Amino acid sequence: MRQRLHIGILAAMAVAGWCVLNPFASSQIALPAQTSSARTAPAPSAPEKTEYTLLFTGDVMLSRAVGSKMATLKDWSLPFRLIADTLRGADLRYCNLECPISDRGANLHHLYSFRADPKSIEGLATAGFNVVSQANNHAYDWGPEALLDSLSRLRAAGIQPVGAGENALAAHYPLLLTVGTLRIAFLAYVNIDPHEAAAGVNRAGVAWLDPAQALADIRFARPLADLVIVCPHWGVEYAAKPSRDQIDLAHQMIDAGADIIVGSHPHVTQPLENYHGHWIAYSLGNFVFDQESPGTHRGLMLKVTVRDRKIADVQPMEIRINSNYQAELASADEHSAQHPVAEKEAAALHSSK
Repeated sequence: MRQRLHIGILAAMAVAGWCVLNPFASSQIALPAQTSSARTAPAPSAPEKTEYTLLFTGDVMLSRAVGSKMATLKDWSLPFRLIADTLRGADLRYCNLECPISDRGANLHHLYSFRADPKSIEGLATAGFNVVSQANNHAYDWGPEALLDSLSRLRAAGIQPVGAGENALAAHYPLLLTVGTLRIAFLAYVNIDPHEAAAGVNRAGVAWLDPAQALADIRFARPLADLVIVCPHWGVEYAAKPSRDQIDLAHQMIDAGADIIVGSHPHVTQPLENYHGHWIAYSLGNFVFDQESPGTHRGLMLKVTVRDRKIADVQPMEIRINSNYQAELASADEHSAQHPVAEKEAAALHSSK
C-alpha cells in the first residue's frame, strides 16, 4: 500500500510539474492597438534586486497559556510585538506553527492537544510571516476538520502553509512562491507520532517524513525554483544534538538538491552544520512557547542572505522568550558561545550516535 501511495504521489506530481514547466503554455499578453504615431521614450526600469533576506524562526505555539495571555489582554499580536520590526525588515519570514488555528474539529486528546483561537492569525500577519509549516505532531490535535480550517484561514490571511493538505499529493507538493525575482520552493515533513495524522490518497493530513518520498520530492522541486528549502519536524525532544539517522538524512537531502534545511521539534537549539557549502539547522528551538524548562525559553532565528539567487550568508540570531511569552532578541551579555556558525561543528556532529 505504501509503495502504491509513493508511486501515485510521484505520478501526480510529475503531471503537475509538467503543467508548471510546460513550454507550450502561452505567456503572451495582447498589446493595445496603437492610437497615435507619436513615440515616447520608455520609462527607465529600476535595477533588478539581487539580494534578499530570509528569516527562519523556530516553534510557534499560540494555544494554552500563550493563547490565554493574548485573550486576557485582548492583544493578539502580543507574542511578536518586541521583535516585529526585526521580522518585518526581511523579505520573507518563516516559522513552524505548532498548532492548528481554528474553532472547529474534535479534541483527539493527545498527551498535549493544542488549538489556537482564530484571532491569533492577526499576530502572525502583523509580524509579517509569509510561510508557516503545519507538518508537525500538533497540527492534527483536533482532527482533519481543524487542520483544513487552519490551512484555509492562513491562506485567507496571506500566509502560506506548507507540509499539510487535503490529501497526500497536496501535503507533499512543494509550496512555490516568488520573492521579487527569486523563486523559492518549500517542503515540510514530520515523523513524530501520531502517525494517523499522515495524509493519504483521500485523507487530509500532514506530509510524513518517509526518506525515499522526501528525496523524490526534493528532486521534483529542484528545477522549479532557485532555492529549495526543506523543513523537517524531527528528532528527540530536549536533545542537545541530532541523531546519526538525522544527520545521514540531512546530507542525503542536500545531495538530492536542497539548498538549506531548517528543522524543528526538540524545543531546544542544536548545532548548525555546513555540509558541502549548504547549511543544516537541525533545530532552531522555540520562538513562542509556554514550556517551563529554562532551555526552552531560548532559541535561534536564522538570518539568510541570498545574493544572485544563491545563499551567500547564514547568521544565527539568539532570541529569548520572556515571562509574557514574547520573543525578543537576546542582549549581548546573554549570547551563548555554544551555537557559533562554524564548519568545525560538523566534526562534532559526526560523532553523534
